[in-house]
Amino acid sequence: MTNIQKWFMIIAMWVGILFLIVVFYWLAVRPARVRRICAQKAKAVCEQSKTGLSSMMEINRAVYSDCLRLNGVDK
Repeated sequence: MTNIQKWFMIIAMWVGILFLIVVFYWLAVRPARVRRICAQKAKAVCEQSKTGLSSMMEINRAVYSDCLRLNGVDK
């Protein structure tokens, strides 16, 4: 194996590792963070509204779903 082939293998390995890190972030870490932020946002909106329990649940669900949709995360 020549020097050029060794360097190509090292660079290819690092590109593969970086690709896996980006995929893990995009598919696991980012959606969890977005869900947490949306839950906090929905909770804050529900605390501000002074309505009955059933309408608070509907408001919470609507705000949470809208926030997820705006951030590109499916349920």
